[in-house]
Amino acid sequence: MSARRSAGAEARTPDFREAYPITAKAAVHTPAVFRSGMPGLAGLPWPRLECIRDFARFAGISDGATRTALSRAKAEGSLVVEEDSGGVKRYRLSAAQLARGNAVIRSGERPEGFLVAVFSFKSEDTEERAALRETLKDFGFRKLAQNAYINGRIETAPLKAAVRELGLENHLHLFTCPELEDEDQARRVLALFDLEARKRELADYLATLRAFLPDSLADDELARRLLYVGPVHFERVELGEPPIPKRHRPADYPLDEINRFYGDKLGRGGALMLSYYLDLNGKE
Repeated sequence: MSARRSAGAEARTPDFREAYPITAKAAVHTPAVFRSGMPGLAGLPWPRLECIRDFARFAGISDGATRTALSRAKAEGSLVVEEDSGGVKRYRLSAAQLARGNAVIRSGERPEGFLVAVFSFKSEDTEERAALRETLKDFGFRKLAQNAYINGRIETAPLKAAVRELGLENHLHLFTCPELEDEDQARRVLALFDLEARKRELADYLATLRAFLPDSLADDELARRLLYVGPVHFERVELGEPPIPKRHRPADYPLDEINRFYGDKLGRGGALMLSYYLDLNGKE
């Protein structure tokens, strides 16, 4: 790999990575998520180890932690390893993992209303209960009450498939609430989410994001930074956003400005991200 591609020769880690660190699990999945979701990459090779390791180092993940995370991802089935025609190992995102990402309807496109998940187990079924809770969290649900979780309106087919794969479909019940017409009920649901605190959290996020993505970055540095923001944005802005109808948001809520700024940076840096990806992954 050329010297300009070396993530180890860069300046001090910017504040965004300190404020919003990503896990080794997120780091090893990010190149494959990019390959699956970025326009123009369909049909191109999946990432190879060199790409995954380069990005993980940029994210502050050690090579040992990267190896462990890759082994777990393969064992769990979220990443599938395949050899291309040249014998190079490629890391493909599994169909199940793709479905989980696609189930989340972006906050700006989400229809009004809520999806409530209720589950029941015998007291001794602790492992099964924990597995279902983690699955619900993976799909963006938040705890509403004992054995009840709430989310915005998402596509339910991938969730049902994931639960069925665990053999727990008989323990889960989903209820769609198109609207909360009762004002008292609406207030009780809104009280579960501190929207003023969320507003402050998003304002801090936007300020840190702007500092992390200035206009004067070198090509590869911008590409890596945009890749890094991807999983952070998905977790903290998309999955982390309370499933509250837009009309209930406080004044000057910064969510739309975050999406506008990040979308503009992606539009300007998309070609650089593609170049970075191709340089590290080559062709089959």
